[in-house]
Amino acid sequence: MRKSASETTDAISQRRISNVSIPKRQSLGAMRQTTEGRLSRGSARRQSAPPKVWRAPGNCEIPNILGNAFLRPAVNKSSSQQPTPIFTKKKIQSTRPPWFGPSKNETIPEPPPLSKQKPAFDFEKRIRKAVPKISLKATNPRSQYTSEIEIGTGVNGAVIQALSRGNSERLAIKRCQVDVSDQEYRIAVLRELRIMASGHENIIRLAELTLWRNELWIGMDLMRCSVFSVLCHRGIPEEFTVYITREVLQGLMFLHSHGYIHRDVKCENLLLGQDGQVKLADFGLTANTRHLNKERLGTSKWMAPEVIREIPYDEKIDLWSLGITVIEMMDRVPPHYAIRDENEFFNLALSDPSPTFTYSYPSMYMRGLVAWLLEESPESRPNARDVILEIDTHIQLGLLQSSTAAKLASFVDQVLA
Repeated sequence: MRKSASETTDAISQRRISNVSIPKRQSLGAMRQTTEGRLSRGSARRQSAPPKVWRAPGNCEIPNILGNAFLRPAVNKSSSQQPTPIFTKKKIQSTRPPWFGPSKNETIPEPPPLSKQKPAFDFEKRIRKAVPKISLKATNPRSQYTSEIEIGTGVNGAVIQALSRGNSERLAIKRCQVDVSDQEYRIAVLRELRIMASGHENIIRLAELTLWRNELWIGMDLMRCSVFSVLCHRGIPEEFTVYITREVLQGLMFLHSHGYIHRDVKCENLLLGQDGQVKLADFGLTANTRHLNKERLGTSKWMAPEVIREIPYDEKIDLWSLGITVIEMMDRVPPHYAIRDENEFFNLALSDPSPTFTYSYPSMYMRGLVAWLLEESPESRPNARDVILEIDTHIQLGLLQSSTAAKLASFVDQVLA
């Protein structure tokens, strides 16, 4: 039987529907995962998309007036060199500007060659040149001497008595700390060594030297005592004072003839030997007459008026100090010894008349000798040679009594016994 047209159309539509796949019903979790996956894929697309460049509306453009003035240059990653910055700081030159001579033909002088000698070696060389006849040792002095006893102090160091291990000789040793940087101190030490090495009979003799690191040990003849040690027991009679004064004048005349000023003549620096010798010691303040000297140096009670006033002076100041020393030997103390304040003493020394004996009874000629030595004006004050001639004349005429070396040694033995 033939089917109708309507039946045929319905059959065709049902076959089409059966061929189309209808999705199954899904749970909410599966839908949520699908949604999140879509969102993540959308965000990835948005991130990978290039940023939009802002443009002015219409056809207007912003003019590039400054250009690339304030933009850093692009770094070339392929090259290892760093880009040079646009703004660099100027380095301040630490060196001095070049020297230019007064004319075009001038050349820059070359610096002097560097000295390879050390200061200590240079000082040793100068010592050997100043005292070539004295042996200079370079070993530890503490291994050379024993039985060290301090017996006094000097301007440049302490004085000890020690026994030499080599020849068993007793010496007086002055220990000095040598400051390499202090040139004036080194010159003073060299001057003292040069004077003691002169060999004069009235100047303490230099025996040996030891230079060890920064210490200089000066070995000298060991004397019996100083005049000051005798004064600690009693005053010195006039005949012994005259003899000591004449011997000191011999040493001063030698110093002055060689252009030196002692500047510290007093009883502490007059040494007595075992056989009655009299010798000058402690030349730490010695000055050279070739230079202008006006420093206030020395011991205040023995200073001459020109030294106190700090005006230029010469070797006549040693004669003033010797006059005070003569008073000290007989009075046992110098004038104005009780005044402790130095400024007060200076005012009295400049205002009062020249001092004289206070606690002793010297002869008239001894008073006249001291008054001559203590003349206020340096021009009226005598020199050492004139005083020696005057003393010898008074001794020959019997106006002054003088002792001998043997009698002085016997007197010292009795005092110090």
